[in-house]
Amino acid sequence: MNPGLYLLIKLTAYGLWCYLGLRLFRPQQTQPILEALRFGVIRLFLGLFFGLVIFFLAAFWGHTFGTGLPQNILTYLGAYVPVRWIEWTIMAALLTPGLLGVPHWFLGNGNRDRLWRLGGIVISCVADIPFIAAFDGPVPTGRFLC
Repeated sequence: MNPGLYLLIKLTAYGLWCYLGLRLFRPQQTQPILEALRFGVIRLFLGLFFGLVIFFLAAFWGHTFGTGLPQNILTYLGAYVPVRWIEWTIMAALLTPGLLGVPHWFLGNGNRDRLWRLGGIVISCVADIPFIAAFDGPVPTGRFLC
């Protein structure tokens, strides 16, 4: 798969999800489309940065679970979901004024916040499908990337 196309898919998905986040958490925001694009770029860079963490987690989980498609799926979920919670938590902190002052901010500030973060994880995983399909189905885990 063309890396530029993959990044464009991710940026589009992240930008759209951040647009929804802006509508939910900052309804008074002027120019939400430009802000959503800016937050989408930030999220894309977070993904690149945390990609190293995911690589090592996936290598650990891959070694723990073994090989095969079911094991690759468990490895993918065990590595990507927790790291993506952290990534979308950072985004929620950037999008939601005063979130860092709320007790248990890492777990979310109510159901809407938590559901938005979980939706972000789903969006992130769905945006990986073209990458996975381009390589005829291997799940991108540390073992696959090595």
